Amino acid sequence: MRKIFTLAIVALFTLNLSAQKIEKGIWQIEIGTGIQGNYNWITGGSIDYKQTIINPSGSITTEWDGDWSDFYNSETDLGFNLDFTNFSNWEERFLNGISFGYFVADGFLIGLGLDLDGLNTKDDYFHVSDTNTQLKINKFDLGVVPKLRYYIPIPKGNAVFFETSFGLGIDNRNTYEEGHILIPPPATTFGQLGTFDTEEVITNTFTTNLGIGFGWSFFSFNSREIFAIEPMIGFNINSSTTREESIYYQDAIDQTTTTEEITKTSSMGAYAKIKLAFYLGRHFWSH
Repeated sequence: MRKIFTLAIVALFTLNLSAQKIEKGIWQIEIGTGIQGNYNWITGGSIDYKQTIINPSGSITTEWDGDWSDFYNSETDLGFNLDFTNFSNWEERFLNGISFGYFVADGFLIGLGLDLDGLNTKDDYFHVSDTNTQLKINKFDLGVVPKLRYYIPIPKGNAVFFETSFGLGIDNRNTYEEGHILIPPPATTFGQLGTFDTEEVITNTFTTNLGIGFGWSFFSFNSREIFAIEPMIGFNINSSTTREESIYYQDAIDQTTTTEEITKTSSMGAYAKIKLAFYLGRHFWSH
């Protein structure tokens, strides 16, 4: 009798969680797997550059600007992660792109995704190749992605969905380096700046993206209604503004060189990824 009672309780709890997986009142939690690929190409933009050199003799300022096409005909970026076995960095794989959703109507979900990669990270260490060169890094990255999904049931208890999303992201980094520093030429400027005693680089990036996607929810591993594997393909239209200020100092000649570069780009790209999702019954939070 006790065994039957226990089984009944488990069955009721399971049914309460599963209910109807895409019915109004269901909660969804989605995490990443790190299995993804993307291809982006830049379609336009602009560059503004300013360099100021200050020393005991005075100061010199150089400025120039232009459209993206003045410097590049096109630029593409291909990225992928297809490692199905290495989960040593599980925090990054699972938490990068975590999202929460709620079905406000049957088959209609409103969600919010978060990108927590590199959230408020500090690091101090020494270069191996440069004697007594200290590098300090402080960065803060955060992204939010509101999204809407519409689910359509398909045979075998699974579903397909269509998604539209709008993302906002900030990426702030402050890097300070002290020692015997050889500054390489910036990607869009004239040439090598020289050797310096200190370097500070402050980079602020703001991004937006508008996306559409199509995915499948495969309810597997005997959970049927709770756990789903979700492969997805999609297309994004992106814009990005980056302001980078670099301050270099040469102690021997008491010279400070400051550069400021503002780069604006627009791009578009396709992606494919696999995520994991949990669909929780409408009364889950009350237990």
